[in-house]
Amino acid sequence: MENKDILGKFFESEASRTDKYYRVIQTLKEYSDGRRFPLNAIVVAKQKVNLEAVDRAEIGGFCISTYEYIFRWLIRGDTLCEVIIPENIKVYKTISNNGIYVADKIILTNPIKIDDEFAMKLYKASKLTEISYFKAMTASAICGYTNTALKVCKDKVNKDNVDIAIAELENFCKRREDEKYINDTLSINSVQILYNKLKEIKNKY
Repeated sequence: MENKDILGKFFESEASRTDKYYRVIQTLKEYSDGRRFPLNAIVVAKQKVNLEAVDRAEIGGFCISTYEYIFRWLIRGDTLCEVIIPENIKVYKTISNNGIYVADKIILTNPIKIDDEFAMKLYKASKLTEISYFKAMTASAICGYTNTALKVCKDKVNKDNVDIAIAELENFCKRREDEKYINDTLSINSVQILYNKLKEIKNKY
């Protein structure tokens, strides 16, 4: 039977605007064009949510998430903010199994600076898919959260999935290198430590 709640190719349903949502931002800029995100003010997306989207690039709006999935977004910045959905603005749940929601307008508030200790806290509260853990593990290393990256590796990587984890790390880092994300000694060293640990797991079997 057809699910009448499905709103479009990428949208599952309308969600509650009063639920708790979060977004990771850069404290200086969010995008390559240098756009800054003010706190405690309504921020408007450049493209409205498009329920008729047939390609992910056409979805529009701002991507936000819930606390148990925000660990997936650490690569986006250095600060975690709570998100308030303004009155009369709808928020939509996408078909992603990693808790992705979108809204045309958001208010960012209660910023918390992310460090290794806080990243570990977000990890322990997380509920991601296996592949998303491997991506988040690599993102943690790129951000310099080495202890968190190694903890994810210890908990989630084994002889049956280590090749997948290595491939995800290599692919993730290749994309970030192309985007000039990995450009400092801390990131390079942290990623190398994680890569060495993955190779160590692989070589045990």
